[in-house]
Amino acid sequence: MPQGIRGRIGILREKAWGERNGDGDNEAFLPFVSEGLTTNIEELMSAAQRGILDEPKSYQGARSFGGPLVVEAHPITIGHILRSALDLPSEATKAVTTETELENCNAAWVGDDSIISDIDTTDKKKGTASVKLLVPKGVAENTILATKDFDAVNMSSDTGIKFWIKSSIAMIKTDLKFIISEYAKCDETTGKEHREEEISILVEGEWTEVTIPLTGMTNYTEVISIGIRLINAKNEFILRIDDVRRVVLGTVDNAKQHIFTPMQLATEEFSTSCPLYSYTLEVFPDQGKAFRFVGAVVNTLGLNFSASDKILKATCGIIAKDASLQDKIGTLSLPTTKPFVWEDATILVGGGPPASGAMNDLESFGLAFDNKCIAKYLLNNSPVPAKIVRDGFRTIDVSFVIDFVDKTEYAYFLTGEERAFQIKFAGAVCDDPVKYTLQIDLPKVRYLAYPINMGGPERLTCAVTAKAKYYAYAGFNYALQATLINLKDTAEYNAVT
Repeated sequence: MPQGIRGRIGILREKAWGERNGDGDNEAFLPFVSEGLTTNIEELMSAAQRGILDEPKSYQGARSFGGPLVVEAHPITIGHILRSALDLPSEATKAVTTETELENCNAAWVGDDSIISDIDTTDKKKGTASVKLLVPKGVAENTILATKDFDAVNMSSDTGIKFWIKSSIAMIKTDLKFIISEYAKCDETTGKEHREEEISILVEGEWTEVTIPLTGMTNYTEVISIGIRLINAKNEFILRIDDVRRVVLGTVDNAKQHIFTPMQLATEEFSTSCPLYSYTLEVFPDQGKAFRFVGAVVNTLGLNFSASDKILKATCGIIAKDASLQDKIGTLSLPTTKPFVWEDATILVGGGPPASGAMNDLESFGLAFDNKCIAKYLLNNSPVPAKIVRDGFRTIDVSFVIDFVDKTEYAYFLTGEERAFQIKFAGAVCDDPVKYTLQIDLPKVRYLAYPINMGGPERLTCAVTAKAKYYAYAGFNYALQATLINLKDTAEYNAVT
């Protein structure tokens, strides 16, 4: 008995719309979850009266091909999905910077004698815990609150440091400093490297992702500790720190960055018969021959993940030109890399662009990109589509569920002020220290509905709906941009010649 567990879907870029590119193997196999690709044949119903009560005769009419396809977002194959839905990527460039973990903050730091240093397993940003420092009133100015020692790290090529921090009271830029040191416990004497950088303004009770640019790091080859210094005396407060990362200048040559932006010009379109770049899909359902769909494009693309559905999934609405039964081709070979998952994701929201502040209270996030294309039939002696054409304005719907902890974003809904979003997945290491990365930038998002309702005694959440809008400004000029970092050259995703 055929089973879906033995099924497979191969893909191959097309040189001309609706024509398989030669007799070679598929270029890749999609890590699909489910598919609903079908051949539909229209029923043409005769209107002639026949003197009987049963419905008239019917005949076969137009044929349409396509349906939904759900795949897991893997760092390699998601590039083909983006290529069809958006456009060819720009010329691949070296991925020169990345973030790499320096301290996970899952264990307590060593605190000053007056400080209570502990961990918090509930109020955290990543991993199992955050570092929690209880700082009593009367702690002297310029006191090092806490430090963390580790094995020597070469930070000579680092360009920045990033971390999450939360204070129970407001802080100005000159209140706290972050320490990077070649001395144990940041206990500076002489002869080694030691630097202290101001931490940005902190809003009372809010997690803030701090980025500190670093210059002149050439001599920092044996960093063994980091810490936090209090500059100005305060009343009692609690400080939490989590997920300390290095921003590293890459020295590798293999990791490449591909930038996909939705096409705008007619000269960017695949052909006069089909604006989107097409593929041949080979769908083998573990029985007999494979269903071969030619001229297949990603007309709609949904990207969704949540705290419960943890793997990022791409839901593709496929339109194809034709389908047939053919022998399956090649040997199944699926991606071995880890898919993008929820714990890899950071969502930034701000007035930008670019987006700046982290939105940390989301339970789920999704976007739906719709090219508004349809299959077009002509009087050309054929029941299959003659073209795929655009039939309306392209749209990008955004939706998310957020804990109702405050009315900050709700206020923007009331005023109509558009917000910049950035959704970034930094996954497994692909070329140390560069990570497989997928970043979606939405420069302007307008909230359409922000329902605040009490459906019962449960915790309050809001199911927000919004739309991403085209932003015409220097350096942007798009409604959405996707940046993908992997080990593939431009040739993997460019046009077939």
